[in-house]
Amino acid sequence: MGTHSITIIRERSPKREKQSILGGPAESQYFYKYYACIYQHYDGYVEGGVGEWLANFLCDLIRNFVATSPNNLCPETGILGAKLIHAFSTSDFTNPHLIPIASLEELFQSNYEYAYIITVDVNYSGFLVNNQSITLSVYDGDFILTARPEKFLAKYKYYKTQMEEMKNSFTEINYGDDEVEKEGYLSEDQLLIEFLRKIPC
Repeated sequence: MGTHSITIIRERSPKREKQSILGGPAESQYFYKYYACIYQHYDGYVEGGVGEWLANFLCDLIRNFVATSPNNLCPETGILGAKLIHAFSTSDFTNPHLIPIASLEELFQSNYEYAYIITVDVNYSGFLVNNQSITLSVYDGDFILTARPEKFLAKYKYYKTQMEEMKNSFTEINYGDDEVEKEGYLSEDQLLIEFLRKIPC
C-alpha cells in the first residue's frame, strides 16, 4: 500500500560534446533530456501497481498514435510527458504530484522504493511511435530492468522468480531480450546503476 515511487520521463539522443545538465555517468554514450518527475506515495510496486499501470499506459498510447496519427509521427517528448501527467491525475492513484527535477544525485536521494524511467529514443528513423522508440525501466536500489512496454511485466516477473525462487543474481539471468543489449540500453543501465551507487545516502 504505502510503497513510494517516482516516475521520470526522458529523451535520449546520440551524445553531444557536453553532458546532461542534470549530471549522470560521464561514460554514457547518449545525451539525455529530462521532462517530468511524478511522485506517487502509494502503490509504487510493479505488479498491480505503478509499474504495471505504466506499461499498460505506454502500450495504449503507442496503439492510439499508430492508429490515429498521420504517418505515425511521434509527438514531442514533452507532449508525452504532459499526457503521462494527465493520465496520472485522472487515475485511481491517490494524490500523485510533480516534484522539481534537480540534479540526478538529488533526485535519486528521494524517499521511494521504486524509480520508473520512461525513455524516448529520438534517434529512430521517422520518430515513429512504436515499441522500438519507447522503453520502460524500473530501479529498486539493487538493479535496473529495462524492456519494451509490451514485454515489461513478463520480463520483470521472470527476473523476480529467478532471483527469489532460484536464488540467481540479476547478472546471471538471461531473458533473451537481445534488442535491449543491442541498442545500448543494458550498457547504459549498468553505467547508471554504478553512478547511483556512488551517491551518498
